[in-house]
Amino acid sequence: MRTWTEARGAGHGTAGYALPTVMIFCFILIIAGMSFFAMSSYETRQALYRQNSSEAFYLADGAIERARARFGTDRSWRAGWSAAAEGRGTYDLTVADTTYQSYTSAVKLVATGHVKGAHRRVEVVADVPPTALGLPLLVMGDAEVGGNLCLTGDAHINGSAGGNNGNGDPHFTCDGEYTEGFVITPPPIYTDPAHFPDATYYYVRGTRIGSVDQAKIFDRNGNDITGANTMTDVVSYAASGGVGVYTYSFSSHTLINNYFNDASGVFKRVSPNTSAVVNFGELPLSPAAAQFSKVVIDGSSASNIHATVINTRFTGATEDQRIDWQFWAGRTTEVKQITFEPYNGIAMILYDLERQGSAQAHLGTSSYPALIYVTRDVVTINSNLDIVGSLICLRDFHSTGGPDITFNPGFIPNLPDYLQQDWPSGVSGTLKVLRWREIPA
Repeated sequence: MRTWTEARGAGHGTAGYALPTVMIFCFILIIAGMSFFAMSSYETRQALYRQNSSEAFYLADGAIERARARFGTDRSWRAGWSAAAEGRGTYDLTVADTTYQSYTSAVKLVATGHVKGAHRRVEVVADVPPTALGLPLLVMGDAEVGGNLCLTGDAHINGSAGGNNGNGDPHFTCDGEYTEGFVITPPPIYTDPAHFPDATYYYVRGTRIGSVDQAKIFDRNGNDITGANTMTDVVSYAASGGVGVYTYSFSSHTLINNYFNDASGVFKRVSPNTSAVVNFGELPLSPAAAQFSKVVIDGSSASNIHATVINTRFTGATEDQRIDWQFWAGRTTEVKQITFEPYNGIAMILYDLERQGSAQAHLGTSSYPALIYVTRDVVTINSNLDIVGSLICLRDFHSTGGPDITFNPGFIPNLPDYLQQDWPSGVSGTLKVLRWREIPA
């Protein structure tokens, strides 16, 4: 039998083995905990980096989108951005002209996003459309240019462009170029009095009384204000193929001054109105076969018109149809030896425009730049015409050579409210992306 002392000694020896065991176990727990926290910290850092990297990519891509919007208002922009702050990071963007395949007006955009040590870079090559506000010439159909057309600004042709009967590129010279291959949509045009609230508005409608060709003049409310001004000195009628056309021939400076003098003419501006509008485009009153009006304006170097001349008629029903030439009706308007300086920013709204002969005509000046809106064709114009402002043509454009067309945005603030508000602030066409890729940052 063991004594109390022997038993106590045996227990004390067992306790001596337990302490190292506990210490080893604690050490293992510490190592496992440290490993767990190290792994957790690594995963956290990786997750944060992935988040930062994603944000950096979105910043780079966002910089490209911002650049696309910037080109919509300024085609010549090349400045780019440096360290632009956005969200939790910054981005840089460089812009450089380049060539790509057959595109000679392309640009290369390189955007880099930075978020807390993460960097992503996107490279885009794109064809830059012209700025709509900078367009001296917008053609919805095809353009045929013979000779040289001096263009200050960039033309856009929604259809196809050709010269010399459609063979080859059009001959745009001076500072101008042209683009095609995408659609720029012009604002729709209106010709009714309600859309010219600040104008003294006149309707002119041909008629035959007995054997005398003449015209009736109506105000904006449809009241007959003809009086003694039956216009027998300028109006004639001819029927051909069952369709009758009244021709208004303002064929001298005296006639132009008599009718269009701003203060004393038949179509004078009446205070407090800011402009005058003369609409020849509505249906003639008689005979029954009469459908259209033709206007010829041929004065002298001293002849000047501040009014807006309309010679086209809308036959459609919807706003979309207003930019479709098939929903307009009319005949040709010819201009010679005349200067248009419209007070309301619009020189003419016409069905067809024609300019021939050797006498110079000016549609808009640097003091009064003008919009010319043609609802069908520019039939033919030549070197004895210059336009300062902008020309919109809903169908085809034909030039036999040499006119000067200079963009001047000064007409825009003078436009009637509806047109000024609808005037495009950028391009309606989309920036054409030719190549998109991510590259190493």
